[in-house]
Amino acid sequence: MANHGRRSFLKAALAAGAAPALVPASVFGANAPSNKVQIAILGCGRVAATFDMYGLAANHDIAMLTTICDVDSERLPYFKELAKRQYSYYKTNADHVKMEMDYRKVLDDPGIDGVMICTPDHWHARMAVEACLKGKDIYVQKPMAFSIDESEAIREAVRLTGRVFHIGTQSRTDSGFGGPIRKGVEYVISGRLGKLSRIDVGIPDNDPSSEGNAPLYEHAPDPSDFDFDLWLGPARADVRYSQLRTHWRIREPNGSLPLVGRGNRYCNNGWLQIQDYCMGNICGWGTHNMDIAQWGMGNAGPVSVKAEHVEFLRGRLFNVHDNCSLAYKYANGVELTCGTSRYSGIPRGVRFFGEKDDWIWVSQTTTAIPPDRRIDTAYRPKANFWRACEASRKELISGEPEKQVVRNTKRNHHTPWLLAMRSRTDTHITVEEANCSTISCILGYHAMNNPGLTIEWDPAKRAFKDRSLDKLRTVAARPQFSAIAALEEIKKRSKS
Repeated sequence: MANHGRRSFLKAALAAGAAPALVPASVFGANAPSNKVQIAILGCGRVAATFDMYGLAANHDIAMLTTICDVDSERLPYFKELAKRQYSYYKTNADHVKMEMDYRKVLDDPGIDGVMICTPDHWHARMAVEACLKGKDIYVQKPMAFSIDESEAIREAVRLTGRVFHIGTQSRTDSGFGGPIRKGVEYVISGRLGKLSRIDVGIPDNDPSSEGNAPLYEHAPDPSDFDFDLWLGPARADVRYSQLRTHWRIREPNGSLPLVGRGNRYCNNGWLQIQDYCMGNICGWGTHNMDIAQWGMGNAGPVSVKAEHVEFLRGRLFNVHDNCSLAYKYANGVELTCGTSRYSGIPRGVRFFGEKDDWIWVSQTTTAIPPDRRIDTAYRPKANFWRACEASRKELISGEPEKQVVRNTKRNHHTPWLLAMRSRTDTHITVEEANCSTISCILGYHAMNNPGLTIEWDPAKRAFKDRSLDKLRTVAARPQFSAIAALEEIKKRSKS
């Protein structure tokens, strides 16, 4: 009955010549037939399976999952079953969830208020900007975009259209592992370390052996089964299909899909190791940890970056960076080293140093420290591990911080976005902050691909100081899938 009332409202709005896709869910009010925001998930892969669908289900009283979308027809019934099982945990029915293979049909659906973009990285920007064009609020997984110009396009599209934006940098959220990180950042901005001198950022290594012996080329599936051309989207189309390039399409020995709960095996992604679709862990985990580091400096971007060391995977297809060490500099004098743990010895997380070499450490979990690298901490000498928020002295992380960041004290990372869709306000992570963190990682990616080059950057103007480097601002995209083209359409409509 509630859904019928909502659809009737939208149908009447259409008949009146209104644009129902632009009507926020809050227009219905608390006592309306349905006051739940209607959400679609674009991309049914590892992240959607292990995080985003679960986060959405936990907000079943605020939001309703209406549609799942993926170019792989095998994934759709798998994910619908996953949705039904997850929602049943909250005694909520998900039988109504629709399945679509073409994201454009989802964006054209006037009954959908917002989309969660959980696709491979190279698709994020086009879908985000096009969603703004079609009047949908957006939650986009990190990294926000695949190029500087794409990241800028999302920022501009969000502000021109007034859409509600959120990004999957869960380290800024109080619930789960984000709480200790947030508190550690607050100790830093409160001045517990005095003037910051340097920051260590650790990111994971990539796996050089994960190609295995999978076929380099395979017969392309029928587009009605797996639309490989649409999977490629903005990326170049002069490539041959293989599961190694996209993701494994594994079935059980009896021919059935894997059971729900075996998502990692089913959703293993080769694209994460290929530069046509991913920039490697500098933009994967870097988007988390560089964001934390810059959060502790007031969300300031770097003024320069240089690759001190870089190795690349040398596989048949896999070619993203492996070991690396990047040297960033900031206008406040802080020097930041971002490196993979195996090469740099920096554990996965962020360590802020003060003038006297006091330090505060934050990470998503407790961190094991090798015996030869044990360091005295606030609570134990020569510790075998660091807690999620650790320090060189106890008083650095004792009591309440004197200053606070904008906090998310809601039930999980997705809740602020869903609530902001009603209030039409920013979440605790603005699109400008996400843009700053995304660009800092993309600059590191370009530094690794241009060894020996010091890239100088103006974070206020968001521009290279050497304009000959402007060629690094963008990546080639097929016109029909260009985020920049979608932004131009938004600009054209805003003027008319």
